[in-house]
Amino acid sequence: MTTTADRLEVRISAQDKQTIARAAELQGEGVSAFARSVLVREAERVLEAEKTVVLSAKESRRFLQALDRPFTPNAKLRAALARGDKLGL
Repeated sequence: MTTTADRLEVRISAQDKQTIARAAELQGEGVSAFARSVLVREAERVLEAEKTVVLSAKESRRFLQALDRPFTPNAKLRAALARGDKLGL
C-alpha cells in the first residue's frame, strides 16, 4: 500500500471545483482521490509523449537517408576531438 505524505495545493475556481466534484462522484471517488488519479494519469501521458518522436513520411525518409550517409565530422567537431585527444579523453 502506498502512503501519501506530500501535499499539493491548487487554487481553482468554484465552478471548476464543482465540475471536479461531480466527476469524482460519478466515479465513486472523493475529490482528492479523483484529482490525484487524474493528475498522475495526465503526468504519465505527458512523460510518455516525450519519449516518442513522430515524423512525417518526408521527414522519415530524410532521417533514414541521413543514417545511410557516411559520417564526416565538420571542422568544429574535428577541433573538439583534437582537444579531447590532447587532454587524454
